[in-house]
Amino acid sequence: MIGFVFGAACLFGLIAMARRGRWHHGYGRGGFGHGPRRFLNRIFSRLETSPSQEKVIVSAVEDVRGAVFALRGEAEATRSEIARLLADESFDPERLGALFARHDDAIRQLREKLAGSMAQVHATLDGTQRASLARLIDEGPFWRRRHGGPYRQTVSI
Repeated sequence: MIGFVFGAACLFGLIAMARRGRWHHGYGRGGFGHGPRRFLNRIFSRLETSPSQEKVIVSAVEDVRGAVFALRGEAEATRSEIARLLADESFDPERLGALFARHDDAIRQLREKLAGSMAQVHATLDGTQRASLARLIDEGPFWRRRHGGPYRQTVSI
C-alpha cells in the first residue's frame, strides 16, 4: 500500500513538472542548468579557466552570436526577393547578382567577427587550454559515435 501511495505521489509530481515545462528548479535562463551558458560552463570546467578568461570568451561568443542573429533579417529579405524575382514576367540576373553581393558582404562581416573573436580566445587561453579546446572541437559533440562507445555499430561484410 505504501508503494502505491509513493508511486502515485511520484507520478503526480512528474505531471506537475511536465506541465510547468522545466525539469530543473533554481536555475534561471543563462545559469548552469539552462540556456546557452550551460554549454560554455561545461567547457569552462573542462578547460579550468579563470573568471577573467571566462569573461573574454563569453564576450567573444556573444559577439559571434550577435553577428549570426543579424543574418536572420537577411534570410527574410532573401526569401521575399527570390519570390519577387520568380513572380516577374522576365528573369533579371542583375537583381539576383545584387542579392548575391549582399550575401557576400554579410558573410564577409561574419568572417571578420569570427576571426576577431577567435583571436581574442586564442590570446586569452594558455597553451594547454588551447590544446584541450582544439581537442574538444576536433572530437565534436558526438565523439562517442566516431571513436567507439557503448552504442557503436560494427558492420561486417
